[in-house]
Amino acid sequence: MKSRGKQLSIILIVTFTLIGVSGWVAGWVSAYSPDYYYQVQKNIEVFGRVYQEISKKYVEEIDPEKFMKAGIKGMLSTLDPYTVLVEKEDTQELQIMSSGKYGGLGMRIGIRGGIPTVVEPPFDGTPAIKAGIREGDEIRLIDGAETEGLGISKVAALLRGKIGSEVFLEVKRAGEANIIQFRLIRAEIVVTDVVYSGLLKDGVGLIRLSHFSRNAGKDIQHAIRKLKKEGLEALILDLRSNPGGLLDAAISVSENFLDKGKLIVSTKGRANGSVQKYFSEKKPVLEDLPLVVLVNGYSASASEIVSGAIQDHDRGIIIGTRTFGKGLVQTVIPISGEAALKITTAKYLVPSGRSIQDPLRFLKDPDGILYNANDKATAETKTEEISFQTENGRTVYAEHGITPDIVIKPDTLSQYEIELLRKTMLFQFAVIYAAHHPDLPEGFEVTDEMIEEFKEFLKEKEFAYKSPAEQALKQIEEIAAKEVYIASISSSLAEIQEIIALQKENAFAASKTFIQEELKQEISAKIWGSKTEFEANFQIDPGVQKSLELLQDRAAYDKVLKFKE
Repeated sequence: MKSRGKQLSIILIVTFTLIGVSGWVAGWVSAYSPDYYYQVQKNIEVFGRVYQEISKKYVEEIDPEKFMKAGIKGMLSTLDPYTVLVEKEDTQELQIMSSGKYGGLGMRIGIRGGIPTVVEPPFDGTPAIKAGIREGDEIRLIDGAETEGLGISKVAALLRGKIGSEVFLEVKRAGEANIIQFRLIRAEIVVTDVVYSGLLKDGVGLIRLSHFSRNAGKDIQHAIRKLKKEGLEALILDLRSNPGGLLDAAISVSENFLDKGKLIVSTKGRANGSVQKYFSEKKPVLEDLPLVVLVNGYSASASEIVSGAIQDHDRGIIIGTRTFGKGLVQTVIPISGEAALKITTAKYLVPSGRSIQDPLRFLKDPDGILYNANDKATAETKTEEISFQTENGRTVYAEHGITPDIVIKPDTLSQYEIELLRKTMLFQFAVIYAAHHPDLPEGFEVTDEMIEEFKEFLKEKEFAYKSPAEQALKQIEEIAAKEVYIASISSSLAEIQEIIALQKENAFAASKTFIQEELKQEISAKIWGSKTEFEANFQIDPGVQKSLELLQDRAAYDKVLKFKE
């Protein structure tokens, strides 16, 4: 009786919800055709009836909550990949981004070998840094709960909590025989999106922005003012691999570079209020100093708004590779105390009027479900034919994302190098090496002796990988065995295997330069922090080096932007 009563309550809730939805539909019928209203209302009724009948008559008792969520997710799967139901764990992330703060310890966690690990030095002034937690520490227990195998979201939920509450950690640290115990008091952690700010050379500064949370605009403003006091004459804004964030943050960041009254972005959608224009309302703190913006294929959303606005107003030079192409506006609508609907309500248009949304991202998701697009050929053609003009008359195209003014192709990694990174071999070695060499001088060079130590470390860890050639050969062997002609090609297969084995033996030597560069960055980070890690990379970073070259040659800089006299 109890379960039947529960089912009846659920059905009544759904029924009243549908009645409410019908009233809501009637409220906006004037904006749409009567037929559209009729179709929506009819299908809401069908959906509710199906839910009721299954709940009452299905051969086995269903879980009402799971069944409803399956229906919702099924509907959303026919739309774009950004319209999703955000449940309790993920709503915390939205709240952190929108408020710019949270109750916690102030450290970034990643999974290394299935174990939650501190992957960057803790933030300054936070409980984690004050307690002496270091990058590379493995968090084994949180309040007595084992963490191995837990995902990032679950670990984050355990670490975060009410400001002033306590949390007990047990940590395994490289170079320490025993587990280290910590008792920490959670504090208000203010999210800082500027992960690096400093002068490189000849008055050229660099600011790296990792996200667009609530405080991003103020963080950029403070960083520029600080650099100006140190002699800033030109700036590199690094938005590479920045996935974006809040629209308000994109606008406030842009206001640091664009003159007051300049259009930053506009939105265009179907619902009332979705057509908006956003202008800069402040005098730019950078004033008229030369500017370069670095982007890549992982720069998305708010990163594309900022770089698009700077490009369309000819305010600076965009360098790197074409950006991701996410130009859709998401509105978060609370559904209940534990869930919210993040729904795409409009498209972003940068000042020239072009959309940054990649039309091909509307086609299909990884499971092959069709999105709201016609076909691939139409989507590809649609953007190539439409051109727009920047403020100085330069031609730009409505293609997915932002195409840089100067394209710099990223370095291509070998399979061996990809596997070293994927299996965190360099990170793990750096943690151990730094623990045993705390007095290593800043600016050190990675010696042949260190390279040999790393090679031995790989042997101890039994590091192994399969090359593309090895994987292809295995497929050939399987086909030959199935078709019963394996014996006739066995000698040829053996020769190929020998060649592949030799190539794998030489892979370490072929990747020596890559290993040296990565070890220098990783070890620097473990001893002196992220700032030193970034600086160790600048000398070999093609994007940074090209930016320095342009910013130190004003004639070349102006030529790219084709300034009118």
